[in-house]
Amino acid sequence: MKILTNRIWVFCQGPSAVPWLLFGAAVWLCGLAWIRDLHLPDEGRYVGVAWDMARADSFWVPLMNGMPYFHKPPLFYWLDQLSFMAFGRNEWAARIPSVLAAWSTATAAYFFVRKYRGVQIATLTFIALVTMPYFYGAAQYANLDMLVAGMISLTVLAGAEAVLRDEAGASYKLMMIAAAVAAALGMLAKGLIGIALPGGVLFFWVILTGRWRSLAVLLWPPAIAVFFAVGAPWFWFMHKKFPGFFDYYFIHQQVERFVGESFNNPQPVWFYIPVVFGMTLPWSLGLIGVMNRAFWKSSGAKLGLLMVIWFSLIVVFFSIPASKLIGYTLPALVPLAVLVAEGLWAIRQKRGVAFALPLVRGFVVGSMVACVIGLIAFKMAQKDSAGEAGAAVAAQWQPDDTLVYLRVFPFDLPFYIGNRSPAWVIENWPSVPKRDNWRNELLDAATFDPSVGKAVLLTEAELVPRLCSTNDKVFWMRSDVWGPAAYTFLREAEPFFTQGNGGRVWKIKTDATFKEKVCPK
Repeated sequence: MKILTNRIWVFCQGPSAVPWLLFGAAVWLCGLAWIRDLHLPDEGRYVGVAWDMARADSFWVPLMNGMPYFHKPPLFYWLDQLSFMAFGRNEWAARIPSVLAAWSTATAAYFFVRKYRGVQIATLTFIALVTMPYFYGAAQYANLDMLVAGMISLTVLAGAEAVLRDEAGASYKLMMIAAAVAAALGMLAKGLIGIALPGGVLFFWVILTGRWRSLAVLLWPPAIAVFFAVGAPWFWFMHKKFPGFFDYYFIHQQVERFVGESFNNPQPVWFYIPVVFGMTLPWSLGLIGVMNRAFWKSSGAKLGLLMVIWFSLIVVFFSIPASKLIGYTLPALVPLAVLVAEGLWAIRQKRGVAFALPLVRGFVVGSMVACVIGLIAFKMAQKDSAGEAGAAVAAQWQPDDTLVYLRVFPFDLPFYIGNRSPAWVIENWPSVPKRDNWRNELLDAATFDPSVGKAVLLTEAELVPRLCSTNDKVFWMRSDVWGPAAYTFLREAEPFFTQGNGGRVWKIKTDATFKEKVCPK
């Protein structure tokens, strides 16, 4: 093992290593993306929206249960739909956007660091980043976090490259165009943070390092024009098509979610410190190498200051709001990986190869084992997936069948069934508590298309008359304990499928026998 890893390390520094390094990272990041069902609620929600758009042929307007869904912009949904077209409807295809974002981010970081700090530190940065459990786990998760983190990282790297090229007397224009496109895609991935965060990092970097003149590079008018040309049309189109979109999306979903305290998962201000450093172990231990004056007086300090500003701004920004989710600080991982690589290289310079190489080898092996074990443990812990239920229903599903949800909303069930029509959702509409959950998401969506909302959001009293108005139609009803308690015909029927978490699915046909027993005379 020692001889093998030594040879691999030497090979990684050679000119022919780059294609193999990038190919190996791609295999590593996507090789196990298929082994588990979609996780609820996030993977089910965002993949479910993408599938809803695909089945309704609604490429531009995000849909949840057939109604416009504007909690987030459309970039992830667009990429997921394209992935379904290329690879079919499966979990691996659903996670391809996250995998591509992770791979592109690591690749861009490698070439940036290689140009300014050399191949050894670039290789360490690349390997550390793709094997960090935090980064790897996000690459295996089908939601928006890795995608927006990738766009933020690409914007910072391209913008910094433009500034450094201008200082060297070279043309910066192509890099600023690239930064503008990445920032626009970041805004299409998750909103204003796609431009605000990378813009803040680059602004504080040029100000704190005395590069005042570089503001003219970052604010180059053609780049600004490209940003608006790529990022603005979708928002403008939605604003024109759906009155109230601007206030709902930009004011409520962007500003109020950031400053408010009524949303999910409130955490203390220090929440991200153990999250970031704990979920990047053992690599985060390499930061010890940069905690000395010698490093900050060396050539590495020039790039190191950018990374410290980048890392600090991301962590501080997301520590401000009360609501905190683990994936929010993913944009801090590229600068962390660079600082870790600098630290390990400083340790190598001080303690020698005989000490540093076994340390790096242990970090790589330990991280990769932790990633795989964590992924398997996550798979085994999943109890609420609709994968098995969806497969059972799909085997008997007919195009004219309808799903009915009784006070539940399994985001992933339509994806696993492959059905192409919205479900009826039974709840106490519209009198539901104002919370950050699927009930209010559906109510919000119904305000943008009231006709569909009226057709699919039913009260408890409306269900039986609606069933009785159909003839010989099959309904697949999904409920927990509430359904049989509310409806006698469910108590008397044998469930078609029972999930491990207590959820049940009934197959109900509105034939003559059903109407004789259930429908009013």
